[in-house]
Amino acid sequence: MPPALTPALALEYLRELSADIEAAVVLGADGTLLAGADELAEPARDLLAATGEATDVHVTTADGAVFVSRDERHAIVIATGRFVLPSLARYDLRMVLSDLAGGKAAA
Repeated sequence: MPPALTPALALEYLRELSADIEAAVVLGADGTLLAGADELAEPARDLLAATGEATDVHVTTADGAVFVSRDERHAIVIATGRFVLPSLARYDLRMVLSDLAGGKAAA
C-alpha cells in the first residue's frame, strides 16, 4: 500500500495547519530533497547533521524558530515566525510525519 501522503502534499498540509510556517522541506533518509525549495535543502541537511540522532528538534532565534521531526525514512524541517506555539508545531510535525509513513509511525 502506498503512503497516505506524498512529500509535496505533506508540506501543503502543514501550511494549512499553521499560518506561521515560512519555509519547509521534506528530505529522504539519505538527505535527498523530496519536497520544498532547493535552496533550503543544504541548510536543512546541515541542521540534521548537527543534531545527530535526535528525532525532534526545536531551535529558537530572535526572528523565529526551526523545527525538525524525522524517522527512518523522512525528515521534515520547518522555519516559523516568532509567534508559533512550539508544542503545536511539534505535534503537527509528528502527525504529518506519521501520515507520510502511511500512518505506521508512533505518534
